[in-house]
Amino acid sequence: MARRTSYVDIDRIRDRLVSLIRIPSVTGEEDAVVSHIATWMQQFDAEIDYWNDGIAALQRDPRYPGHEVERAWAPVVVGVLRGEQPGPTVLLTGHVDVVPPGDYSRWRDEPFSGVTRGDRVYGCGASDMKGGMVAAMACFEAFAESGRNFPGRIILAAVPAEEDSGLGTLAAIRGGWQADACIIPEPTTGASGVPELVVAHAGAMSLKIKVPGKSAHASKRLQGESALDHFLTIYQAMREDERALNERENHPLMKVHPLPYATNVGTIHGGLWSSSVMDQLEAQVRVGVALDETIDQAEERFRNTIMEYIKDDPWLRDNPPVITRLASGFGSAQTREDHPLVAALAESAEEEFRASPGIAAAPYGCDMSGWVRLAGVPTVVYGPGEIDLAHAPNESISLEATYKTARTLVKTTERLLDMDRESLSLLKSEA
Repeated sequence: MARRTSYVDIDRIRDRLVSLIRIPSVTGEEDAVVSHIATWMQQFDAEIDYWNDGIAALQRDPRYPGHEVERAWAPVVVGVLRGEQPGPTVLLTGHVDVVPPGDYSRWRDEPFSGVTRGDRVYGCGASDMKGGMVAAMACFEAFAESGRNFPGRIILAAVPAEEDSGLGTLAAIRGGWQADACIIPEPTTGASGVPELVVAHAGAMSLKIKVPGKSAHASKRLQGESALDHFLTIYQAMREDERALNERENHPLMKVHPLPYATNVGTIHGGLWSSSVMDQLEAQVRVGVALDETIDQAEERFRNTIMEYIKDDPWLRDNPPVITRLASGFGSAQTREDHPLVAALAESAEEEFRASPGIAAAPYGCDMSGWVRLAGVPTVVYGPGEIDLAHAPNESISLEATYKTARTLVKTTERLLDMDRESLSLLKSEA
């Protein structure tokens, strides 16, 4: 009988990747690409669950992570292959949304062209994470085409809204989907060209800060209170919070990064007229969330630092900034390095890439936190593509790495399905 990895075909991977890239699934506009994947699933003898979770219902969920992009619903598709014997459930899941391509003049080719040059396929979302999604689809296809002589279940879930807040993963979990182990093929390829196993990642939340000022004629600037000047004071408090948070981090995998938990001011809007002192300012800020804290604890830490810092400022003490949460995602997450999922992935990856994959932590957030924190599923992030190319002009991915990753996923899934469920639950994920 042929090995299941023989069903992974690099030409099909290329054609499928080009097809997905050519569907411009910018966050909030994922309907077409989810429908495309649902149609692809229909060729297999698989159970398919395809639905739209309304935004109103998601907002009522106590675990609602917030969202920044306006949408009416979140489209999700899940395919299931059931083996001939009982056994564990392995979940392969990825997001189908991409960030906007930005300035088209900075792209060598049309951003959604899927142009192929040698080993690389170019396009918006190629690395983050349509390449990884295609690798997961190739794994699912290999099991579908090679028969059902395996134990347990394989689930493939394509979700929207990861670039926004993780809303799509919440919809999948609300749909009742669970697993004993989960792999998310986000881009984790390092400088060596071999994908790393990301077992932990930082969290992040988006906050809106409104800073009050007092208007006056520009020629009488000292009679007013510039909201910009007062924001600069608050900005120093934000930098102090960031410094203290990073200095106390002691997780060895997080300490590798120069800045594990970044605070970033993304937008600033304020003022009405150049000849008037700025009477108000509104900033949107991304705040890092440490491995050892929840979203609520991180927000409380951020607020307390700012309020302590400005207590001696007469204007800000009497006119404090208003801080509101825009989106929170699900925070940070980690899975123990000695979990069987990590060992199975590492062994399979070494066979395919002829090199031991590194074990790493990421300074950015992803859907892993939803599966770990909300569903209690041991999860590892492992996929083709380089995070340095994500969200950038001329984004691309290696076909060879995508092919080898797909084969790695097949071998890992085989190893996990041969385990008993109890062994996968012995070493729980850490929230």
